Amino acid sequence: MGSFINSSVLRLLDANFNRAREALRVLEDYVRFIRNDAALSEELKVLRHDLKAAVSEYVNEAIGHRDTPGDVGTTIATAGEAQRAGLTDVVIAAGKRLGEALRSIEEYLKTVDANAAGQVEGIRYRFYATEQKVVLTLPLSAACGFADVKLYVLITEAQCKIPWLDAAREAIAGGADCLQLREKDLESGELLHRAKAFVALCKSHDVISIINDRPDIAALTDADGVHVGQGDLPITEVRKLLGRDKIVGVSTHNIEQALTAERAGANYIGVGPIFPSKTKPRDFLPGLGFARAAAKEVGIPTVAIAGITLANLDEVVATGGQAIAVTAAVVGASDVRAAAKAFKERLAFSAVARTFLSVSPPALPPSPPPVGQAFLPVSPPIPNEAAAQPTIQDKPNPLPTGVSYTRRHLPHWDVGVASYFLTFRVQKGELKPAERQVVFDHILRGHNRFYTLFAGVVMPDHAHMLIQPMNGYSVARIAKGTKGVSAQLVNELRGTVGQLWQDETFDRVVRDREEFEGKLRYVTMNPVKRELVKEPSEYPYLYVITN
Repeated sequence: MGSFINSSVLRLLDANFNRAREALRVLEDYVRFIRNDAALSEELKVLRHDLKAAVSEYVNEAIGHRDTPGDVGTTIATAGEAQRAGLTDVVIAAGKRLGEALRSIEEYLKTVDANAAGQVEGIRYRFYATEQKVVLTLPLSAACGFADVKLYVLITEAQCKIPWLDAAREAIAGGADCLQLREKDLESGELLHRAKAFVALCKSHDVISIINDRPDIAALTDADGVHVGQGDLPITEVRKLLGRDKIVGVSTHNIEQALTAERAGANYIGVGPIFPSKTKPRDFLPGLGFARAAAKEVGIPTVAIAGITLANLDEVVATGGQAIAVTAAVVGASDVRAAAKAFKERLAFSAVARTFLSVSPPALPPSPPPVGQAFLPVSPPIPNEAAAQPTIQDKPNPLPTGVSYTRRHLPHWDVGVASYFLTFRVQKGELKPAERQVVFDHILRGHNRFYTLFAGVVMPDHAHMLIQPMNGYSVARIAKGTKGVSAQLVNELRGTVGQLWQDETFDRVVRDREEFEGKLRYVTMNPVKRELVKEPSEYPYLYVITN
């Protein structure tokens, strides 16, 4: 040790050694365990070890002069120290604490060891650069809402069949969560004029507005954010114009670019091109493999882009990304609203399926017996009921293998080991929530007793079931029992007697996997289409089997 250091200064150094190490550990734990960022973890670890080496000559001596009971500062605290609003507060506080501690160590070491003080000064400046990188990784403010984006639509006039602003309006009406104004060839004045109208439209419908390439236009119009490409302004410069509360998205074409964008503070990344696109032709195609890798390795939302249509949407969703971005498939459609709605409904179903509606349909016969339509449409009561009763001559001859015939008001076919889509309609009025609940509970009680219930929903005026009967139970018996018992339960609840359901049950043999998934999707989205809820998971009388 160089010059003599009095006890008070050693106590001061001890307190700041501890403060600096603790702050470094808080930051290191954040980037290691929360951000999974190996590069930043390494930077902070090296700083911690370099600090230890720089002050090692004084650490042990300083500990000997520690006097925690006599430290008047231990009893002084502010209200803010006792709580943190979230990760951002934790990280920011740790960074400030570390910078202050390093400066204090540096200044007091100057009185006894200029070389050690110089080393600490170098560590402090290195930390300032690292601190900026860490802060840029902090979560996006919840107010920005990008975490909820599923359908992202790009508005480019050249791709629109109707005026661009009308196309934007229709895309919003169809369910778009975020719109991007992408006009690369407009003069700045015209782009600013157009962006003002674009942002105003988005704000009036609570939809996120993004400007392509131009953070200056985004700032002037108070858009929610900007999207930049690999050759545009770096994120650090964009932040100087827009601040931390705005959304910054970055186009990426490989996993290195994706991770770099995340470390630089992007709020989301565009991943692609996924498929070839006429909107923006490319001579490279990272494809679904890149989308899958980005969803797995990057901690911010990923938005798949390029060539996405309803025909290939399931492949894109299967990669695990948060959202999709489309241009021509929506704004280039003859009915923009319907196109957007079709994408949104498919995405909503897929989101539910990925979380708690993961279904593996039963093994279906590769070639179901030729039982005809097997769908029993609505028919008014036949005046002469006797005429409605089928006779033996009504049966096809010969009867296909595995098919039985049931006598009811309308003919009904039972197909062995098949799945069925059943619908019951309320005869009059609507079911109240409590009534829907008792019907729903009764349908659930039949699962694994009389049938395997793949999906079921009870709506105000009807109920759907997607089932496979268990051995010994026919569809006719299941339908009759379900309707009869549920009617009795609802009547008990109402304190009445009488018929609840229409006489006829609508049923359809599910012939293959495609039809099964279609019916599953139909049941799942039924409450959304009726505008009872915004997401299927919000509806309490909906069930879909999970594995």
